[in-house]
Amino acid sequence: MAIHAVDPGTGLDVSDYENEPEMRDVFAVAEIVRANLVKAGYRVIMTKPAVDTPTSLGRRAEIANAAHAALALSIHDQAGASGGVGFGQGNNVVYYQSVGRYRETPAGKKVYFADAAVAARSKMCGMAFQRARAEAQRAPVTLLGDTGYDLGTRGLPPGNIWLVQLLSHVPWIYNEAGGNSTGMIGLDRADEQRYAAGLVAGVEACVPIDH
Repeated sequence: MAIHAVDPGTGLDVSDYENEPEMRDVFAVAEIVRANLVKAGYRVIMTKPAVDTPTSLGRRAEIANAAHAALALSIHDQAGASGGVGFGQGNNVVYYQSVGRYRETPAGKKVYFADAAVAARSKMCGMAFQRARAEAQRAPVTLLGDTGYDLGTRGLPPGNIWLVQLLSHVPWIYNEAGGNSTGMIGLDRADEQRYAAGLVAGVEACVPIDH
């Protein structure tokens, strides 16, 4: 189910859409991450209660901002019969927030990310996630301070930062991974666990807690 929404503060289109089988894979990964972090003593807030709950990108940022989260995560993969990428074969990217990155409203107004303190923290966390995911997934992971291309080329609002990162007032690490395990469409349990292990290790490195 799609949800269509506009951010009232910026005028940005913050709509979001179902994306099978990615959404089920990454929600399963998110639940593994949550369980392990809660066990380690973290407070974890999910941005939607169930895999098929329609939730706009703006609402996700609102939840993180309202909680004054120490860190927010997006978890994505690239699964599918056409265009799918093997879990260990690429598309492993960690994105952090950078000052000066932007997205455009439907009216053509550019909205820029401008919080230098959040950007500095986000970059530090991005480096931690790059190391942690590479070790857990046993594959190279790329670190980027923007999307690496103009999202307008994909039919999305033009710009070079993910919308949740732009609207967030807290450090937000956006993760991509390959989405097809060997011989299947989507991730098997072992690859879900590997992806989750890297994310958990990234959180623990970026936001350590005393035990």
